[in-house]
Amino acid sequence: MSEFLSFTWLLDAASNAWGVRAPCFTALPLHLPGSSLAALCPLFWTEFQGHCYRFFPLNRTWAEADLYCAEFSNGYRSAKLTSVHSWEENVFVYDLVNSRVPGIPTDIWIGLHDRRQEGMLEWTDGSPYEYSYWDGNQPDDGIHRIPEQEDCVEIWYRSNSALRSWNDNSCDKAFPFVCKILTLDN
Repeated sequence: MSEFLSFTWLLDAASNAWGVRAPCFTALPLHLPGSSLAALCPLFWTEFQGHCYRFFPLNRTWAEADLYCAEFSNGYRSAKLTSVHSWEENVFVYDLVNSRVPGIPTDIWIGLHDRRQEGMLEWTDGSPYEYSYWDGNQPDDGIHRIPEQEDCVEIWYRSNSALRSWNDNSCDKAFPFVCKILTLDN
């Protein structure tokens, strides 16, 4: 069996790079020779603990990144900005980005936010907020600037900070991002 993709070639104006955008995919299990396991993620996505992940090296605001993720569907469920529920998943997401852009000298949007109610953090995929890996005094909601202006969360890149830690930031800043969707057997 194979996988069917509908895709469009895109030119990203910011980076002047070509890419493929697959707003809809229908993935059928792909049986690999010598393997009894079926591929449970679409092409260009990586499986980890029952979910498929994909890093997009496109600078987007948090809302634009969330909408971009939502354009990917497995037929009945849309992708979302990634949620993170364990240290292992946090390391996986960071390493996924690092494998595509070595050294990741950038911040990465994830799906955690308090846009609806200040101080009430929630994931875009509706999963419970039970794990966090905040950096130092984070979240600080931008106490160094205008209060209540940092409602979206990133995996923070700081050479002098704990790698893989989180920071709340202005949702209007543009960063690359990671999308997440359930595997086809979930």
